[in-house]
Amino acid sequence: MATAPYVNDSRPSTGKLGTSQSNIAFGHGGNSVSLPPPGTTHNPHTVYQHIQNTASKRISTLDYLRKAHEGRVYWFNTLLFSKNDLARMPFFDARKLARRATNYLILGLSLPSILDLNASGPLEYLRALNALLIEFESYQQIHSPDGPSSSSLSRARIPQMFKRATHGAGTKGRRTSSAADIGLPLSSCDPADVRSITSNVASAGSCVVNFPISEQELLPGEEYTHLLTPSLPFDPDFFEIFATLCDVLIDCYTRIIGLLPSPAMCAPNVGEMFAKADTRLRKVIVQGIVKDFEDASRSGAKSELTGVNKVVLGGLA
Repeated sequence: MATAPYVNDSRPSTGKLGTSQSNIAFGHGGNSVSLPPPGTTHNPHTVYQHIQNTASKRISTLDYLRKAHEGRVYWFNTLLFSKNDLARMPFFDARKLARRATNYLILGLSLPSILDLNASGPLEYLRALNALLIEFESYQQIHSPDGPSSSSLSRARIPQMFKRATHGAGTKGRRTSSAADIGLPLSSCDPADVRSITSNVASAGSCVVNFPISEQELLPGEEYTHLLTPSLPFDPDFFEIFATLCDVLIDCYTRIIGLLPSPAMCAPNVGEMFAKADTRLRKVIVQGIVKDFEDASRSGAKSELTGVNKVVLGGLA
């Protein structure tokens, strides 16, 4: 942990002043930031201005949080946190970090499909985004970082990775995977060659072990429409996943701004749907993170001031 030095009477660069201000609004603004003023919900100009301003603040905040996690910015021009400093915060408890990284990875993998397939209009996009975030909230409640160990290479899962796929005739998987999904250029292959390959594989009989595209360990009846839950062979790195998730969420807010070029595009339900999505995203990203950063920066600042007082007062004694 390092304090912000003043080299050549200059402060360390932390971006625009609005970045820090927006961070406060993101973390502690409550619903007052996300909801338009009372009585103006159906005013297209007010809704448009509110969405534009809020989305811009969220983009600045996400960029600020990403830089703070990477140790590239002094937290409100006070302390610079390294990864070792972050590891001592309650939010970054090693036992929970792998599960939290997996949850963030699942959300990051699911968001691009919303960005690509629901860009015809702002209302459709926000509805799909809300539906995804509702499913993610349900998933986090079931697979909470505060729950059991999240090691994806536990003894309970390793045997499942090497089992033959045994699907009944009447069983239908929720998601299927084709060769195109894993990058095989079937469009440029001769169909006869494809049939030859499949026939050779079938004739191999018991010598061939199938590796089905399995999903994250789900409870019976636990299914999701928008949320992708792939099974991971290892625990992802939290800091890489968090930085990438911030990038994807920045794209989400940028797409919202792009889908609303003028107040005329603000239908009556757009403001309400945006407020709901923004509240859920704020809960996903900020819950616990900003509080721990503030507590750690406050504690670190007190420690630094105590050291300075000892030096100053010691010289006067």
